[in-house]
Amino acid sequence: MDLRTPSGWFFLLIGLILTSLGLFTPQLRAPLLNANVNLYCGLFMVLFGGFLLLLAARSKRGRESR
Repeated sequence: MDLRTPSGWFFLLIGLILTSLGLFTPQLRAPLLNANVNLYCGLFMVLFGGFLLLLAARSKRGRESR
C-alpha cells in the first residue's frame, strides 16, 4: 500500500475541518497577526492532501500499465 494515499486523505480531512472553521468562525483570529490562520492553513492542507492523492493515483496507474 502506498503511504501517500492515507496521508493524502488525512491532510484533506483535517484541511477541510480547518477551512470550515476559518470560514464559519471568522472572529477566531490570531491576535498578533490579525489573520485567519485556520482558513489559510486549512486551504494549504487541502491542496497538499490533494497533491498527495494525485501522486498516489499517478503511481498506481503507472504500476498497472507495466
